[in-house]
Amino acid sequence: MKKILTILILLLVISSCTRNTFEKELIGKWNNFPVGGRSDITFYKDSIVSFDYSNQSRIGTWKADSNKIYIHFPKKIKGLREKLTLFYKISSDKDSLFSKLDTDTIGENLVLLRVIDKWKHYLREFDLQLDLPSADFKMIKNDSVSFGVNLYIGLENEKLSIKSDRWDSNQYNLLDEIQLFLLAEKNLVKEEDVKYLYFNLIIDKKISERKVDSIKNILRTIPNMKHFRVYRNDFANYGDYNIENSGKSWNWYGRFE
Repeated sequence: MKKILTILILLLVISSCTRNTFEKELIGKWNNFPVGGRSDITFYKDSIVSFDYSNQSRIGTWKADSNKIYIHFPKKIKGLREKLTLFYKISSDKDSLFSKLDTDTIGENLVLLRVIDKWKHYLREFDLQLDLPSADFKMIKNDSVSFGVNLYIGLENEKLSIKSDRWDSNQYNLLDEIQLFLLAEKNLVKEEDVKYLYFNLIIDKKISERKVDSIKNILRTIPNMKHFRVYRNDFANYGDYNIENSGKSWNWYGRFE
């Protein structure tokens, strides 16, 4: 009898985790960081975890059919609905989720992007693909993230592109604009902290050393600005975005060069 009861319980657990074809396509992490907004949803086999615009983290249950997602958050939070029904559609390449409340007739779709590789997902903000070089030396961890001026350097349409995560435009593609860019950066920190600023160079490994040296030579003309070259670290969490604090939650690894 005990054996039969165990089997029944096991069957109930298995059946509760069974998902239809539409639900299986949704399982995983989706968010619109860092390209806009503050929405993060993770569909699990047995639950859903949501972080929304009101900075509320919620756990609930869900199910879906071909065009609707039904969500229930059992914990009541003032101003937030316990039950939601979303119209949704997944893009043909399965990397974008478009959704809208079934009661919203005029609102725009909420677009969420599937997160598989956090680093690649983070780089969507710059429309760059950066494969960092491996280090043949012992790297140090850069703890002073708040004073690091990040320069993302890669190829865009086979041309050298330099971008930053400080500005919405991200159009700092010309090397002669770095001075102007830095001036704006200095205005973001207290006057007594300007002396601590330095550059983080996040450079794609396909960029030749000749071009890297030319960038460094330009940076050396800027007084009192060190530059820290970032290298690949398979044990680091590059791209891991801190949802609740709306910011980065990682340090770079590499060395000052």
